[in-house]
Amino acid sequence: MAIADPTIIYILYGEDEYKIAQTLAEKEKKLGSPETAEMNTTRLDSKTFNLERLPSVTGAMPFLAERRVVVLSNVLERLGSPALQKKFQAYLENIPPSTVLFLIENRDLVTEKDRRKNKDKKHWLESWAAGQGERVSIHLYRSPKGADLVKRIQEMAKKAGGQITGQAASKLSEMVDSDLRQADQELQKLFAYVNYSRPVELDDVQMLTADVNQGDIFKLVDALGNRDGRAAQSMLQRLLEYQDYREVFPMVARQFRLLIMAREILDQGGGQGEILRSSKMFSNDWLVKNLILQAKRFSLHDLRRIYRRLLEVDEAVKSSQMTGDLALETLVASLTI
Repeated sequence: MAIADPTIIYILYGEDEYKIAQTLAEKEKKLGSPETAEMNTTRLDSKTFNLERLPSVTGAMPFLAERRVVVLSNVLERLGSPALQKKFQAYLENIPPSTVLFLIENRDLVTEKDRRKNKDKKHWLESWAAGQGERVSIHLYRSPKGADLVKRIQEMAKKAGGQITGQAASKLSEMVDSDLRQADQELQKLFAYVNYSRPVELDDVQMLTADVNQGDIFKLVDALGNRDGRAAQSMLQRLLEYQDYREVFPMVARQFRLLIMAREILDQGGGQGEILRSSKMFSNDWLVKNLILQAKRFSLHDLRRIYRRLLEVDEAVKSSQMTGDLALETLVASLTI
């Protein structure tokens, strides 16, 4: 049976990792049923890629499907010499129509500096693809910026079944700094907050979305709950870059006070309604749900221990035994060992 789609190799590259991942998922979905997809898919990256094995991987016949899928991610760095590049091209040219290869590179193939020197400069893979006709389809996905990023966020909102005002989309674009995966996560959170019943407004974004460059107190607490020292220290450093100890400490202390309150209610058999009624700090069910998720990461004993440590840290800072930044860094390190 003849295969309708003549494309054998898709080259998807650029900094817009989110769009590349979406495109890959959409194309994979069209290639076969979910039941046989796993059996007919091989994924390789720079760590698992072996050039000599490529012919056997791409030449294997599909099982109970019309075509099989091979995904190579970020492997071009392994092909630095002209000899390896030539061998790679020869292998690509011999891939049978029963296989579809997705070659993913989460970067531009030509650096911005090189493009400034020569706007017509092409990467060796681009030059090769240009001579392959309909067998090869190549697409560049640049990260959207400015007005393009705002437009993309509005499109993502519509696709997700929600609405967002222009002002809110503009503010969100500033906060996520071209990270569309982060934008998607924030949109889901915002739509849950408004319950899909009205457009997301500027105030909603300012209240619920943390600037990607300024850190996120919720992510810091999540990292502490997961005993992820690296992530916790990284998030703490972001917070301290934009705010001093006197601003960061009260946020951390407040969050743990709320977690203790929530954990006590949960341990007594209560739930979302009881937590909402017990605190005037919440005006929305979504915030309570998020608090419950975080509280479940800790035991009540651990939360009380952490809060006592917070009080000790604050006393040490106030008595000039150590600086605020060092005190918080030491606390985070001790809680994630």
